[in-house]
Amino acid sequence: YEITMKTQKHHHEVYNDAPYQDFQRGFHPEKWDPAVWMTLASELDAEYVLLTSKHHDGYCLWPTWTTGYHTHRDVVGDFKAAARRAGRKFGLYYSWWEFRHDVNRGTPDGELYLRTMVSQVKELCDTYAPEIWWFDGHWAFRTQHAVDAINEALAYIVSRTPNAQINDRIGGTPETEAEKTKSQDYMPPYCTFRVYGDRAMPETAPNVLWEHIGTVGPRSWGRDKIQKPEEYKSGQELWEVEKKVEALGGRVCWNFGPDMDGSLYELEVDALKAVAELRRKNNESSTPG
Repeated sequence: YEITMKTQKHHHEVYNDAPYQDFQRGFHPEKWDPAVWMTLASELDAEYVLLTSKHHDGYCLWPTWTTGYHTHRDVVGDFKAAARRAGRKFGLYYSWWEFRHDVNRGTPDGELYLRTMVSQVKELCDTYAPEIWWFDGHWAFRTQHAVDAINEALAYIVSRTPNAQINDRIGGTPETEAEKTKSQDYMPPYCTFRVYGDRAMPETAPNVLWEHIGTVGPRSWGRDKIQKPEEYKSGQELWEVEKKVEALGGRVCWNFGPDMDGSLYELEVDALKAVAELRRKNNESSTPG
């Protein structure tokens, strides 16, 4: 973490100088029940559900052969099974970049780094066959060598699961990034939907499939215990966002972060249930007869 971040200050005050990797020993999601998550997804009438398979910390939520830094429980597999039972499409978030490596603040161009990354994506594809891929950590991949590695992974996905949806956070050289910035309708090779930024929307309705990603809390994409209860969005606030996205022809993906034991934060759950109720009331009022 950056020394100026609130997260870093909280870490130092609560955990002193314990290295980040030590939290692996305290990760025991005994309260995690994917069926509970699917019940919430059903209340929201969600078309699909996504799970973070690996975030920027590099910790893998499946028993991968590519690294020893992973859960023993097959969290990804259990999540997919629950999604199937609930009749929901199943997808995975995967961060290309991770701060465990010496490429921090730089460009991950090393062969070992790139080979591990590509191997993980191929492993996830072969083992779980996600219907939706939500990539992130793309900003560090700017050399042609790094972009070629990402394209290898994407080509593999398309060859194995040609109907899979893939977002556009796939890195790019300065030239390709300039092309993307120039037009909100630009879609990179292999990709099927765009994301315009965290909590962001395009100014006008684009001519491509796009997705808005948002959090119930004010900042974090995980379980942030230094966020104050009054900072969390209400169901009404979430509903206002959804109406704006719908008017621009997009779809919404709401993020929530569980605690280390796998339990969900009640403020996030309550807000999502509230927006689900607002949706139902709106549908009832707009239905003729």
